[in-house]
Amino acid sequence: MVDLIEREGDLRTLGDQVDAGRRGDGSLTVVEGPAGIGKTSLLDAACAHGRELGMRVLRARGGVLEQELEYGVVRQLLERPLRLAPEPQRTALLAGPAAAAAGVLGLGPVAPDLGPGRDPAPDIWHGLAWLVTNLAANEPLLICLDDAHWGDTASMRAGGYLARRIGGLPVAIVVGVRDDEPGSGHELLGQLFGAADPIYVRPEPFSVVAVARTLADAFGDAEPGADLVAACAHASRGNPFLCLELARELAAGHTAPAAVGVAEVQNAGPLAVRRALLLRLGRLGGPATRLARALAVLGGDGELRHAAAVAGLEAGAAAQAADLLVGAGLLAPERPLRLVHPIVRAAIAEDTPPSDRARGHRAALEVLRAEALADDRLLVHASSAEPAGDPAGVALLRRAAQRNLGTGAPRTAAGHLTRALAEPPGAADRPGVLAELGRAEVRGGGFEMGLAHLDEALGALDDPVLRLAVHRDRAFAAFAARGMVAAREIVRGSLAGTGGDDALQLEVDLALLAWLSGAEHGLDLRRHRDVDGDTRAQRTVLALLAQEEHARGAPPDAVVELARRALGGGRLVEHDTSEALSWYMAVYALLTCEAHADARATIEHALADGRRRGSVFARAGALGTRAVLALNEGRPLDAEADARTAARAIPPAMAAVNGAYVVLALTDQGDLDGAGDALRAGGLEHGPGGPTVMRWVPWARARLREAQGDARGARDDVQCLREDETAGAPMRALAWRALLARVLARGPDAGEAAALAEAHLGWARSWGRAGALGVAERAVALAAAPDRRGPLLERAVETLAASDLGTEEARARADLGVAWLRAGRRRDGRAALEGALELALQRGMRRTGRAVAAELEVAGAPPQRLRFDELTASERRVAEMAASGLTNRDIAEELFVTVKTVENHLTRVYGKLGVRARGELAPVL
Repeated sequence: MVDLIEREGDLRTLGDQVDAGRRGDGSLTVVEGPAGIGKTSLLDAACAHGRELGMRVLRARGGVLEQELEYGVVRQLLERPLRLAPEPQRTALLAGPAAAAAGVLGLGPVAPDLGPGRDPAPDIWHGLAWLVTNLAANEPLLICLDDAHWGDTASMRAGGYLARRIGGLPVAIVVGVRDDEPGSGHELLGQLFGAADPIYVRPEPFSVVAVARTLADAFGDAEPGADLVAACAHASRGNPFLCLELARELAAGHTAPAAVGVAEVQNAGPLAVRRALLLRLGRLGGPATRLARALAVLGGDGELRHAAAVAGLEAGAAAQAADLLVGAGLLAPERPLRLVHPIVRAAIAEDTPPSDRARGHRAALEVLRAEALADDRLLVHASSAEPAGDPAGVALLRRAAQRNLGTGAPRTAAGHLTRALAEPPGAADRPGVLAELGRAEVRGGGFEMGLAHLDEALGALDDPVLRLAVHRDRAFAAFAARGMVAAREIVRGSLAGTGGDDALQLEVDLALLAWLSGAEHGLDLRRHRDVDGDTRAQRTVLALLAQEEHARGAPPDAVVELARRALGGGRLVEHDTSEALSWYMAVYALLTCEAHADARATIEHALADGRRRGSVFARAGALGTRAVLALNEGRPLDAEADARTAARAIPPAMAAVNGAYVVLALTDQGDLDGAGDALRAGGLEHGPGGPTVMRWVPWARARLREAQGDARGARDDVQCLREDETAGAPMRALAWRALLARVLARGPDAGEAAALAEAHLGWARSWGRAGALGVAERAVALAAAPDRRGPLLERAVETLAASDLGTEEARARADLGVAWLRAGRRRDGRAALEGALELALQRGMRRTGRAVAAELEVAGAPPQRLRFDELTASERRVAEMAASGLTNRDIAEELFVTVKTVENHLTRVYGKLGVRARGELAPVL
């Protein structure tokens, strides 16, 4: 690598990190330090080394003016390589999950605004990570980002997502960041890159030896005295850039080092060095100063013609001014023009009066717009220019805001629209700007402010489509800021001027909010049960009705019929996507009614929809519901694998639900220690479940407490489920009475246990589903007197054998075997236990299997050699996918993990199964 003064150790570290990336070991290096310490020089050296190794170098720089330009850094890195790629290669690079990245790179449409509460950003991050993976498959990559503290938030979050997933990839990431920049994104960067465990390079200030060398170079190899060196080291604090500037300033004013007054230098400091820069600029004359200020307005670099136009200079005068700036060391000797350092740009910008800066941005906007440049190039100046009633500027800011909403940056959108409102827009455009601003504020969490802007817009809006959108956002904002009563009032007021499907849409929006929050919406939705399901609103009301009818205790066939009509044989997924809440409501209605074939079909359809659209959220949601299906069907290993995969992919708000599924799956397997660890890792140990779908959390806790024999804990955990049922909330199929009866039957509260079991049996009989009935019958048997348990358990086993609940059947058979043994019917007892053991082995129920084996041994059976699956749920899932012919990359894409993680799983799988290659997996599995 190149020779830099006193940077040998830093260069070695960088070289090792780039080498590691080249080998496929995915490395992240953060070069951190104050402005002027030499970070850029180190990044230059790393890039040169990467090129020598044959790596493809992608480089970008954060800009102080571009921090609000969402995905600006990402576009610097990736847009040009994609646009230059031949069409077939570009199509391949953007295939699969990478397709979600196309919109932010200007190579496809941006995702439509999905409404409040739905953030498209995770899909985009995942798509960008896979785009980088695809690029790295062609050649090793070095991604170099300078001035990351000025990077836009969207790019930095995407970078953090990528940095945590480069293990096993031929990718090296090198990031330069200031640790002293006020108002920058340094704290965010620390969170993002800290989670990826980077190697830090922190360049040290120059020693007196390096300061002496810098002074000698400036004075034409004349050696400075020790006092002057010490004074310069103190004045510059050892900062290489400031030291160089101070040396250049001293050399410009003195013939030799000995002519410098040391006392003068001793009183200087970093601020004095900055002032000296401005004095040097002032000595160059008016045209040079104007050109430098124009460049500062343009962000520190730009074409000569643009800077000249902003500065108001003729081409010849601008060229002469540029030469003077180069000679003074303020401008790099290259084209396009570039100020030599951000410190220089900052000093010039700070020295420019605010009104002059605003006028400069207005001039820049006009100059760049005249050349029909892209919106990204214009946006910074439109945001910073003095308001002037510019219709084109308003239109530009509105386009940018619409893009922001589609890429998950609503607060940035609100900022652009606030600026558009200040321009101001014309009278005809003002209501639309107000509406868009209010909707952006609602999506960004500014509910009260958003509500005020939406209310103001509504008074002047004529467009019925836009009026409906405003009504919907007003209801959501009122609900979020003031509660269900306020939302209900707004919806009822909105209905007065709305009819048909629009009115139904407002009603179902309110009902959805109620379903999510557990509140009462106060609407009569049953009058809509005969709708055809042709529109989104109709499909949603059918799904809502399926949930409400279930809560009212309607027959399951009626609930399933409503859910099927909502799904429309795939119509809901095709038109509304599998991210629609209506899909979740419909599929959970099917699951609670044990309509597993229907549920399986729509879940697979949803997974295909998520893959096709590159939607992480959709795939994770479908995997979570598939985990519930696996739990219902007694496949806890599959449930664990799906739930863990879903939890890796989705936002924290829904990770708790999938964490609950993991706890349930581990409890079913009998891994109570693992279930307890998962409970704690997900922060699920305490508190109520929250909204309806979150009732899985206390249910999972209660199931674990039951398995642990903790009656008090189980009673506490089912309390919120008891309260929900009293209030008529859904999820009655979470059989809390049966669970509590089983727990209490072991202790002194047998009377209460029997009453709870009989009450649940009454519901299960009216419900009429085999699984629910078998669970109830088992609870009744366990709460009964010992001499009655055998026949009652026989009935439960027979019922459960006709259901899909294999784990429940295994437990019931185990209970039956014990009951017959205690009653002296050894042959019947052993037969039941042998059936329970076979099921337990099939289903991965280790604890149940060991308990049954122990009972069999007591009954005189020979000791059992229990052969449970040696693979973890994740290992088995990877092994099955590898055996089916998927590549490691395919598996990583499907499971939201790195290729390295897949390799590690397969290494363990080979060792446990005694195979040497993936071709041997299928017969062993």
